[in-house]
Amino acid sequence: MRSSSLPSADSNGDDDLINIETAFGSNSLIFSLTTERLSSIFSQSAHTPPVAARFREWQRCREKTHAQGSLNESLFIHQTYIALLARLIARRFVAPSRPIVNDEELREIINVDYFSRRGIGNFGEGGIFSWLILDPRWGLGLDELVIETARYLAEGLSQHDFTNAQPGILNTIYRQAAPSNAPVMSWVADHVVIHELGMKEDPSPSLLDPYCGTGDFLSAAIRAVRQGISERKGDEFDLIFDAPEKIRGIDRDPLAVEIARVNYLLALGQLVQEEHPQFLMPIYLADASVQFRPVSNDDSVITLSTSEGDFLLPAPFIQNPLLPDWVLGRITNYMDGAQLRLHVQPEEVAIQEVLNAYYNYLTAPKPRTPVPDALTPRQADVLLETARRLVELHIRGEGTLWLHLVQNMAGPAILSHRCFDRLAYQGPTSIFDIYSDIYLRSGGQAAIVTSEADAQTPSSRHRMLTSESRFSGATILLCGL
Repeated sequence: MRSSSLPSADSNGDDDLINIETAFGSNSLIFSLTTERLSSIFSQSAHTPPVAARFREWQRCREKTHAQGSLNESLFIHQTYIALLARLIARRFVAPSRPIVNDEELREIINVDYFSRRGIGNFGEGGIFSWLILDPRWGLGLDELVIETARYLAEGLSQHDFTNAQPGILNTIYRQAAPSNAPVMSWVADHVVIHELGMKEDPSPSLLDPYCGTGDFLSAAIRAVRQGISERKGDEFDLIFDAPEKIRGIDRDPLAVEIARVNYLLALGQLVQEEHPQFLMPIYLADASVQFRPVSNDDSVITLSTSEGDFLLPAPFIQNPLLPDWVLGRITNYMDGAQLRLHVQPEEVAIQEVLNAYYNYLTAPKPRTPVPDALTPRQADVLLETARRLVELHIRGEGTLWLHLVQNMAGPAILSHRCFDRLAYQGPTSIFDIYSDIYLRSGGQAAIVTSEADAQTPSSRHRMLTSESRFSGATILLCGL
């Protein structure tokens, strides 16, 4: 049977979006059968700490982003389905000629280890929708049902060709689970980054979308920079080095961030289908409006406040964005070590022994790595308190959820320390002052897509450069400091 292409590079995209909505949307047979199985898995595992914690944090995130929204289990299942669909599509995209070979690979796709092995970090490891693969210690015997569920969805996707899939392929399905969140139309996003922010003519400026949703401005920025490189006969491979450093996003909605990460991957195109350097997906699940004290010296400390208390990070973790991934991410080895020691040691002793080893790692040089410098004893002491809490939460059964959340919540502090040449977001003008003060470099520019009514009351503290109203129901404001 001939597989359908979803989508091809030379299509207009509209038919492809209709096809994927028909095949996998909320009215499809695949959706009904898959969510039925997901509901069964959830009903049998909701009492376990790793599942209960993720459901609770999903509710907390939605309370912040959707004051009137639903917080029920059926929506959580719906969004888990879309997150699983997104991860399977991402797998089909990055290795289009290679079929999924076995159940172990399916497990790695579900929990995102597959992408980590391919050098793509911060793709959702341990995140809110990574609750399906359960530790055998819970004794639920659900592994076979989980794999059957993922395999059924993967077989449905195998009927389609995702080799040339484009960003936005999941936007209509996302809208079904988040009807109040309207993704930016791709042609509007292209207009903003190319014609208003000039990122095709000059690929050097950095861009942040602090309210990125499904990442439409980020994908458009990558497209614009790629087009500019191609027209100047440059090397497109430079994009894989430059884009994750320069084009970044933040959002508080867990499902939007899942889709944004996949869209970012699709925007990079064939570059991620080939051998490529390791990179961190530069999209953070966090609140971009949170303001941190500036990191003034190497002894500065930032505090991440959560429902599980405060987590502290020393200054180098803000000055070098690789540290939360390389150094804090290594704590997973020590989590597992503490768990194993519980068979022969009291919990407090087991935790202290692995933390002693972690301290030695923190204060030792790390040659031949992207983070070769040792932490000072004071910095290591600060991080050790965060590590202790993460290990305790892991032993409690919540897995690496809090490691993932802490690494992402540090995003706004990291990005505010760097500052950006361009901001682009869809949302109210009322938050522009906050975003520009935190993230926009002096002399930078910002483009806001907002309603015509909201555009009548722009910020009084910034220069209004242009205002366009040629988009039905929306206005583009271009502002500068």
